[in-house]
Amino acid sequence: MIDFLPSRLAADRLIKQYFTAVHPIAQTVHRPSFEKEYENFWDEVSLGIEPSSSVQTIVFAAMFSGVISMDEAVILRDFGVSKESLIDNFKLGTETALGRAHFLRTTKVETLQAFVMYLVCVTRCYFIPLTDPDSGVIDRSMP
Repeated sequence: MIDFLPSRLAADRLIKQYFTAVHPIAQTVHRPSFEKEYENFWDEVSLGIEPSSSVQTIVFAAMFSGVISMDEAVILRDFGVSKESLIDNFKLGTETALGRAHFLRTTKVETLQAFVMYLVCVTRCYFIPLTDPDSGVIDRSMP
């Protein structure tokens, strides 16, 4: 998982973006509980301990959601890479974490939340434009 993990500063930026842009629309986590898990995640990482797979899933899914919701120019400015590259990294990181957490057989709430977040991201990114960029109105028409 370390291969997909950004610096703490970059991760904090993505989590902030998640809570600003995604959480108000698709509230999947309890914010105070997530923030506690997120701090524990980084405490364990800094000590060289691998966080539990269920916590990894929710952290990666939130970062993936943050990336999906960011503008290409902002990503290029803040991260120095293309949006597509960052999406690919966090999509693969989230998928890897979900697989390691056995998301199809799990009873862990965090893993199920992460799977829902992942599905929202993949649907948003690859299949359904949720809003008309000119009006901001939800587009319910089928392409």
